[in-house]
Amino acid sequence: MQKIWVLAADNSRARIFETSTRKALEKEVQSIVHPASRQSAQDMLSDRPGRTVHPSSSEQRKAYAPSTDPKKYEAQQFARSIGEIINKSALEKEFEKIYILAPPSFLGMLRTELSPQAREKIGTEIDKNVTQLKMEEIRQYLPDYL
Repeated sequence: MQKIWVLAADNSRARIFETSTRKALEKEVQSIVHPASRQSAQDMLSDRPGRTVHPSSSEQRKAYAPSTDPKKYEAQQFARSIGEIINKSALEKEFEKIYILAPPSFLGMLRTELSPQAREKIGTEIDKNVTQLKMEEIRQYLPDYL
């Protein structure tokens, strides 16, 4: 029987389910939480931004703007760690097919982190945030026949 994984993920939480029956999710294999993504952007920044002298005047000072959004950076780091898990599992043939459910922004980040071997095993990608739902409710978003 074919082993199928279902990944439900968002910016701060990922759940991996496993099934072989094609009709229902059998068990939750792994649950991963990324606490840094749950912090507010203000809490992620350690202090006020640095200051520089404005080029047109020596009296005016201007605050440096952060080059990246801290929330987006943490989400990207989490997508990278989830991608590593999926890539390793795909190489070790822990699953034959995977279905991914994630919000559109996180799904895009996750796609960039997946290896070609892992991408070949993707059955369907669904742009929906279902990480907080019960296993039976998540199954309703998947195709009838996995």
